[in-house]
Amino acid sequence: MVNSVALPRTILPATIPSNSTPTIASLPTRLQQLIINLRATSQMTPELAQAYVKSAHIQVADLLPWAEFNHPVSHSYGRQLVYAEPNFEIMVMSWLPGDFSAIHDHGSAQWGAVQSFGAAEHGVYRFTQGQLQTSAIHPFKAGTVLAVNHDLIHQMGNPSDTPMLSLHIYGAYEYQGEITGDARIFDLFEQTIQYTDGGVFFGLPEEDIMRRTTGLTGDRPTTLRHHQQMLDRADKILSQTPTPIWAARADALKQTIATIH
Repeated sequence: MVNSVALPRTILPATIPSNSTPTIASLPTRLQQLIINLRATSQMTPELAQAYVKSAHIQVADLLPWAEFNHPVSHSYGRQLVYAEPNFEIMVMSWLPGDFSAIHDHGSAQWGAVQSFGAAEHGVYRFTQGQLQTSAIHPFKAGTVLAVNHDLIHQMGNPSDTPMLSLHIYGAYEYQGEITGDARIFDLFEQTIQYTDGGVFFGLPEEDIMRRTTGLTGDRPTTLRHHQQMLDRADKILSQTPTPIWAARADALKQTIATIH
């Protein structure tokens, strides 16, 4: 059962751990057990990762040291690395009300699991012959653990009015450098696939995009939802910082949304 530790409704500056790599002994006991299980298994699968996360019984309080609710508004959510070994990494994501990731995959990751600690939403997509389509969008309730495979294209977000956290484990069968390196972001506004080693945010800055491929399209429902969510992010950014690139993007999104309707 997931502990019901309340997150602050008034968002305070996050307590961010040191940038130095933590030792396993410095981590909460339940995270230590998860790491021990991951280390002990030579042939990991998404289903095993899911089972290990479930059996660890991790609580919200275990993750609070990595909460980042004061993330920059240009970031679609907060992300903090908890622990990494050559073939897996553990991260905590922080979601303010209305925070949504861009639609993405996980690059080189071949297995993993994600646990929600709030009233999240999860979307799954399929990409066929250059077109992105929505397979399913459903609630991702607190305590639920989803398996992550290499082919997963998805999106996660917080449609509720309460901040929430999520736990993410990603791994590869053999060391490949960045576990989630070369992740794809499906940008239907720009009609490109962007490749990045960092956060999968809407409107990723140029310096965080390693390369692009063109020709991406989406069906009507997927495109409309994508554009509305990107516009929501633009409005949040413009309410704090009147950035010309985001102002132009917001205007173009409004015009495009009107034509889709």
